[in-house]
Amino acid sequence: MTLKKLHNYWSKKKEQRPFPARKDLDPLDFHYALGDVSLIDVEQNENTPNPIYKVRLLGSNIQERIGSSFSNRNLDDFPEQGSLNKMRIAYREVLKTGEPLAYPSFFKYGEKEQPFVCCIWPLSSDGKKVDMLLCCREQIFNKALVPDQCHLSKEPEIWPYQQWGTSPLFSTLVH
Repeated sequence: MTLKKLHNYWSKKKEQRPFPARKDLDPLDFHYALGDVSLIDVEQNENTPNPIYKVRLLGSNIQERIGSSFSNRNLDDFPEQGSLNKMRIAYREVLKTGEPLAYPSFFKYGEKEQPFVCCIWPLSSDGKKVDMLLCCREQIFNKALVPDQCHLSKEPEIWPYQQWGTSPLFSTLVH
């Protein structure tokens, strides 16, 4: 339900524009998700083929899991390298399409790997170029919907916005 509510909020805030700006969002409006939210600054220019991602904000649940606040740091320093690869792929796709995106992932809690769905929504201060990403994750509790972890580690799966309704796992979280 968290991802569905946050997606509806993002959609409402963008109005008739392709994406809202960070200044359009009030964290109090999505207090229910703050522990699992991150804001990623995107620095890109014509001379640099790969954008630089900097963590502006990392939710308390994520900080607890990785053992660090990690705010104001370069994403390349993220401690979970397996997750980092999926994040880069997903972030690049959001920058390319300008559309929200989701992907399944597993995060380590102690000795256990927990299944999650991660969503990314583009933000733009000028209304044209994506310069920030709003990210949130939600744990998957329905065991029948948990994706195959071995398959995902070989071939990361992503769901562009247009496909959100066709994924059984993701449609239960956002529709």
